[in-house]
Amino acid sequence: MVKCSVTPACVAAKFDPTNGDCEFHQVYNVHTPIMMVHENSSVVVVKSELHVDVLNGSWMKYGALDCYIGSSHDYTGTHSKTVSNRECQGWNTNYPHTVNEKPVNQDDHSTNYCRATSSDGLLWCYTTDNEYRWEYCPIIPCFACGVFESPPSELPNTTSAVSITNVVLVTFQCLSVTLGKSVEHCPVSSCGSDDQWSSMYNISCTSEDCYTKSTEYVGKVHCTVSGITCQHWNTDIYHQSNYRPTDPTDLASNYCRDPSSDGRPWCYTTHPDVRWEFCPVPRCTE
Repeated sequence: MVKCSVTPACVAAKFDPTNGDCEFHQVYNVHTPIMMVHENSSVVVVKSELHVDVLNGSWMKYGALDCYIGSSHDYTGTHSKTVSNRECQGWNTNYPHTVNEKPVNQDDHSTNYCRATSSDGLLWCYTTDNEYRWEYCPIIPCFACGVFESPPSELPNTTSAVSITNVVLVTFQCLSVTLGKSVEHCPVSSCGSDDQWSSMYNISCTSEDCYTKSTEYVGKVHCTVSGITCQHWNTDIYHQSNYRPTDPTDLASNYCRDPSSDGRPWCYTTHPDVRWEFCPVPRCTE
């Protein structure tokens, strides 16, 4: 119990007097005093302002690999892989990428753990992949957007799924489609830095809103799987376009397309740090 109280990464310790076992819980990151509570025949130490039942309410149960309470700069966990499961490069090494930024805490410089730096509040790292200089890490606030206490409003004729990158996302998908023309839409709601779900999401459920061949997709999804708005194909405002649709109507739009024959519709994004992403466009069912 004493060890947990002096270990920043430990949020709870459970002791079972019958078996004499002590179990530490280190998936949270809290720098606060501890308090004692009793649970049946065992004693549970939980850090202040947390309760045993709340510990089970984290996004961890929805697939987050780690989470933090408070500021991301206080995160002391040991996760060292990015949202695409790439291994993090050590902060004190310059291979394969030159390190220009380091964590605020100097003790972290000798690690390759995901950390926030002075210029960005999100957790990230340089990667060991030559093709990817850096990426965000799949670590989010433990109780972001109420952990589904107030989920995004459901859309008719849809099912929804939760996914987690460096943010929490709810993606809607049609239960059935009808003949017709697609309308402009983004079927993704994301949990923002303001701890609120984005509200500019909608869906279209026509025969144009799925694809059999990605190069022939003509639907009107205009955001990525992360909910980022797509950049227009005929501009280079955020990112230089190496690929563009050949159809003049598509070229003037920001609808997801696959001009590079990657196998899925995608787009360049309007986020300056995310060059491109695939889009939330499903394959057509038989």
